[in-house]
Amino acid sequence: MTTIFIKYVYWHFTIAPLQIMVIMTNYLRAFWHRFLIGQHFKTLFAPWHRQEPSQLAPKRSKNFGDKILDFIADIYIRLIAATIRLSVIIAGLVTQLFIALGFTALFLVWIIWPVLAIYLIFRGLSLVYGF
Repeated sequence: MTTIFIKYVYWHFTIAPLQIMVIMTNYLRAFWHRFLIGQHFKTLFAPWHRQEPSQLAPKRSKNFGDKILDFIADIYIRLIAATIRLSVIIAGLVTQLFIALGFTALFLVWIIWPVLAIYLIFRGLSLVYGF
């Protein structure tokens, strides 16, 4: 009986917390890749789907005014793409924060609950038997 208790205490306070941290890093890594945060940072100001609006226009000789309008449209599309990518990055980072906070809370509860359970058992016994 005592060896089972000792093994449980050893597992509860040494092995399980490390595994909780491993699971947390797996979740953080998975959501980092799910939101493509690294890729969106690399291509923040790239054109949307790698196409410039000036490439979509019919092939004809363009004067200086057409080239200026194409340049302005290209910049505008890049800013829209950057806004979309930045919103995805922010959503991913907020998700990462919630995951980290959730696993930190789980970790703290995991460490504290045996002490709390023992306290509540003794508290209940003192109420029932009056000692």
